[in-house]
Amino acid sequence: MAARRSATPQNALRNNPAAVIAMPAVIIGLAVWAILWAVGVAPLTAVVPAVVVGGVVAALLWLNAPQSALAALGARPLGRGEYPRLENLVEGLCTTHGFNRPSLHVVETPAINAASAGRRQLAAHLILTRGALMELDRLELEAVVARQLCEIRRGVAIETARASVARIPGIGALAVRLAGGAAGHDRVTDVDIEAVRLTSYPPALASALLKAEAAAGLKASGAAGHLWLVTPHGAGPAAGTRPSMAQRIDLLGEI
Repeated sequence: MAARRSATPQNALRNNPAAVIAMPAVIIGLAVWAILWAVGVAPLTAVVPAVVVGGVVAALLWLNAPQSALAALGARPLGRGEYPRLENLVEGLCTTHGFNRPSLHVVETPAINAASAGRRQLAAHLILTRGALMELDRLELEAVVARQLCEIRRGVAIETARASVARIPGIGALAVRLAGGAAGHDRVTDVDIEAVRLTSYPPALASALLKAEAAAGLKASGAAGHLWLVTPHGAGPAAGTRPSMAQRIDLLGEI
């Protein structure tokens, strides 16, 4: 069923980062065309600079998407040796299961959460909150890291692009809505299941999700709400529709 869903034209478009990046480029290009026309430039002549501006906007959004997403998350690079337990878990999972090793980042908040971002698997970013690093035990942290590595392997370019676009003042929210919603129930629960099959211990991820829900709320940019393991309250339009925490935990209990 999952393969058939992904094969539909609607899902193919929704899973293409270019579809998200194109929306603000088109909107800005049309605005440039309208302004030039309003000041007396011939409509056909105005098309060329409008297309050029739109193309430049699209290229900048795509190239800067990872850093823009990290900025929206409030993440900073985690220094080597700053948190050895995390480094060992990431190294072990990557070696055992063939993941590409991501760069590690931390968000200084007591909230328990994690996220992934990047345009390519070979240059992806794994983000954890300070609360997750301090409050999760080894099995719980391993489960969360495994889940985010599975997310990266499936591809987070579309979600990273969506975060970049959502940060554009004035038109970001509109562009995200026009491009379509973020990953929904199927993607979120499929990644949960994939992760616990790697660790062979579903209760660890379920426990981490419960701790995340019970911990202090995350004060995060709405543009990046869909990137988090647990969607923060008040997440912006990029977040789409996701399963409830109870649904995710119940599903893990059935494995």
